[in-house]
Amino acid sequence: MASRNEAKEQKEKTSQILIDSALELCAEEGYASLSLRSVARKAGIAPTSFYRHFREIDEMGVAMVEQAKAALEEWLAGARKIMTFPQVKPGDAPDKLLAAIEHLTRPFVKTFTDCFQNTPWLIHLFFQERTGSSAALRAAITDATGGIIRDLSEILKKQGRSFPFRAGDLDMISETMITLVSRDVMEYPSPPDAQPVYPTEPTIQKLNLLMLGVLILEQTKQE
Repeated sequence: MASRNEAKEQKEKTSQILIDSALELCAEEGYASLSLRSVARKAGIAPTSFYRHFREIDEMGVAMVEQAKAALEEWLAGARKIMTFPQVKPGDAPDKLLAAIEHLTRPFVKTFTDCFQNTPWLIHLFFQERTGSSAALRAAITDATGGIIRDLSEILKKQGRSFPFRAGDLDMISETMITLVSRDVMEYPSPPDAQPVYPTEPTIQKLNLLMLGVLILEQTKQE
């Protein structure tokens, strides 16, 4: 007879198989097309066994969002470790500002690209279903997105004098950065049966222009 720990581990393993199967189906047909039977069939279990793990499809969907949130939080933590924040000051030329900004934007984009390549279906579901048909998923994603935006705002805020952003602008800047990088990476067409190589430079340049505009506007207000 299996011990409680073994039974728990087996249940968690099967739950993850269901989630992975659902993600694969989402990539093929979209979340709205999921059904209990299709997910169970893909996972290789009886449909009635699905209820031992999730009460309904949306409960599983929320669990998928939680996994995506964890991956995105890990992304931001990793990005923060390699971001640097050179000092900028009023009167700096735009080219000097751009050189400083790239110490932030380049790691931000590169680490997101790595995150997406490691868990593409999970991250795609997260951003795709923000406006999807499931109210439960929309609510879970909205809540998770708010937390990620606040985390990035704190990263920017802690830089102090390096990048003098106004506190009221930080959430807007953070939301724009996340929306832009996620859209650019997810909309890039993936070649069949090949690991996609995302062109990160256009996204970095867009973020550079965003940050440069904010910094120049702030400097203008301080004059």
